[in-house]
Amino acid sequence: MNVLDILFIVNLVITSLITFFFLYQIVLIFIGLFGKKKYPDAKEDHNYAILIAGRNEEKVIGHLIESIKLQDYDLSKLKVFVVADNCTDNTAKVAKEAGGEELFVHVFERHNLEKIGKGFALDYMFKNIRETFPDYIPDAFFVFDADNLLDKNYVKEMNKAFDSGAEVLTSYRNSKNFNANWIAASTAMCFLRECRFMHSPRSILNTSTFVSGTGFLVSSKVLNFEDGWKYKTMTEDIEFSAGTIAKGKKVMYCDDAIFYDEQPTTFKASWNQRMRWQKGFYQCFLGYFGSLFMSMFACNFFSKYEMMLMIFPFTPITFFWGFFYFMYQLAANIVTSISIGFASSLLVFLIVNGLILAICFMLLFFYALILLIRERKRVKTTYWEKIKFSAAFPIFLLTYIPIAIVCLFKKNVQWKKIPHEDSKKISEINN
Repeated sequence: MNVLDILFIVNLVITSLITFFFLYQIVLIFIGLFGKKKYPDAKEDHNYAILIAGRNEEKVIGHLIESIKLQDYDLSKLKVFVVADNCTDNTAKVAKEAGGEELFVHVFERHNLEKIGKGFALDYMFKNIRETFPDYIPDAFFVFDADNLLDKNYVKEMNKAFDSGAEVLTSYRNSKNFNANWIAASTAMCFLRECRFMHSPRSILNTSTFVSGTGFLVSSKVLNFEDGWKYKTMTEDIEFSAGTIAKGKKVMYCDDAIFYDEQPTTFKASWNQRMRWQKGFYQCFLGYFGSLFMSMFACNFFSKYEMMLMIFPFTPITFFWGFFYFMYQLAANIVTSISIGFASSLLVFLIVNGLILAICFMLLFFYALILLIRERKRVKTTYWEKIKFSAAFPIFLLTYIPIAIVCLFKKNVQWKKIPHEDSKKISEINN
């Protein structure tokens, strides 16, 4: 048995293991395509604190607060708290004025250029709410980004799920600027994929999903003022999910609660955003993989198993192995071709690998197209744009590979603001 045969066996084992780990997700895709979890009407309108962290968001934060005022819900049950984090514009002023007399809005201003990020801002807000309003304890907290907009039934639908017993809850993430270009569309499609093929089937099966950035709810029983917000990595949302699941809690999903956010429209902004996300995943792997594994057999085995898969660095590992295996095969074919004076074997090798890449591209293309067809009532775009953006989706995913590699070696990945220029109101999105 030569070296190439040994590598072939190793590659077969690795491929088989990864296939085994993820094969069940095909079943989840079909459940997500055809199923949906409905919650019964709530018996009570609960009290909620709505937390918004924003940095230089004067163009958009007023529209978010306006969409909260338009909720089909008792506004006296809602209190909005904003942290204007290291702002140099009028974010604080716009937020205060947007509440008016109908909605309680309180703004905290934070100035700290050493501890930068949403996690630090949320922790600051928790501590200041507790100090400023010592007798106030809501039933649960909503967390939003300043560029979000809420469908008018958002709180009512989330209240149904919360009233049914969900302690941690995420929601349907749509896009304000899906049609801006292929970068915005591809980013939006990643979130649509999460909602339809990840959150929804897991909710139907009553297993845990995860919090993704913004648009989520946490019960006061799970997260209280005294603890503050302890999650400070580059992806505080995934860290929160991993920590919550490690403790035996579940993250549930409400498909009828729809909110909108703005996606980056330039490759540079998208690169910076995903660099932060990828670095955060590595941080979560180092911080939580062990605790998830150690507690996996105590309770909620499947939820912890899935979170372990999510934060495991499969991308760089499979890339390095795949690159090494491909180059060794290529070198072996070149040597063989030279020794027998026959180059066709090399040509066959290159054609076979090219066909594999083409098949992967087509699978991802149809995956994206099926997703957009499934979400056609919520994503307003033409059939031509569906085809065009679906074709761009595999290319967008391919750019995750250099991001994952760079993040492995770059230590000083920093939080960088994603510009929010889309100033649509919720009325314009509905129209």
